[in-house]
Formats: sequence, C-alpha cells, structure tokens
Amino acid sequence: MPISFAKPPAAMAANLAAVLPRLAASANLEARAPAITRGAARMALGDAMRMATTLAEVRDADAIATPVYMLGLDDLAAGRIIPGAKLKLWAQIVPTEAGAVSAEARASDSRFAQMSNGISVGRFRNALTRMAAAPPADDGEVAQLRIPALHITCLWLKGGKAGDRFEVVDAPAGVLPIGQIYSAAELAAALKTHAASRMANREADG
Repeated sequence: MPISFAKPPAAMAANLAAVLPRLAASANLEARAPAITRGAARMALGDAMRMATTLAEVRDADAIATPVYMLGLDDLAAGRIIPGAKLKLWAQIVPTEAGAVSAEARASDSRFAQMSNGISVGRFRNALTRMAAAPPADDGEVAQLRIPALHITCLWLKGGKAGDRFEVVDAPAGVLPIGQIYSAAELAAALKTHAASRMANREADG
C-alpha cells in the first residue's frame, strides 16, 4: 500500500474560505506575519484548491490536508500512543514564499480553529516533499500526532503494513531528535520519563 492522504471533511474548504479572507486583508497581520496573510489569501479559493492526493502531487499541489491527533500525558505515560490519540483538528497546509502555513478546522464541525506558520508546519511539509523525491519503504496514511504538554509534533504514517511510524518534526531540545523515526512502542519508551516528570510537576502545582 503506498503512502496515502485522508480526504478532509467536505465542509472544511468552504468554511476556511469564508473566514480567511479577513486575515488576508489585514495590514497589521501582513506586517507581523506575511506568510499567514498570503496563505489565507490562497485558501480563499476554497473547493477550487488543488489538494495533494498522492506523494507525487505534494510539490505542485495548492495544499496538503491532514488529520491532527492529540495525545495527552496520561495515555502517553501508560504507553497508549495509538489508542490514546484523539482526532481533534484537520490541517490544510499551503506553501508561500514566506514559509508554509497551516489553517486548521475543528474535527467536530469543520469550523475554523486556528492558523499557524510555526516551524513545525514547514518541517511537516518538507518531510512529505522529501518522501516524494525518494519514496520510503514505509506505507500508511499521512496524519499528524501532537503531544501539546511536551510541545511535540510528529508526522504519523498510520496503519502501515510494518506498523505505525512517527517522524519527529518538532520537539524541545534534548527530548527527541528532529527527523528521528519511531514505532509506537519506541515513541512511548522514549517519552516515558518526560511524561512522568511533567505529570509529577502538574500534580505538584495542584
């Protein structure tokens, strides 16, 4: 099975296109974050955007859409990486000359949630572009896994024949190396101590 892309909710593109032109027209935002205003302007195309459906289309597509799963500390500490991951958002990522931008909608109702041009957005798209140039042996469906409490984002290849794979695209220094690829069991083992420490701090803070 080749690497594939999940189909986003039907209402997502239209909902983003209805909201984002206001951001694209903001002079203040343009001065502070030009990538966001340029990305917002492109997403105003809505259903007319060319979405990547295969790795080969990533480089030239208008956007990439991926589901975003969140993992809490309790599940992480218990080693429940895949069972504990909850679908919370859908991300629509577009490249701009000022960097990649992600517009995100709630998975529950496809309404606009947030927009970001953080470093993890560019790294996520770059990882897919790299895969397109040299397709890996791995397969699976493209998704994101975020562990907010540890500030970690991974590119998740879901349901591959050899098991789920997680490539780290954003993590604090000293926690996980950027670009490292883990199985679910390996990721749980690598983060067990960090999760336990953060949970202990949380309990101490009351």
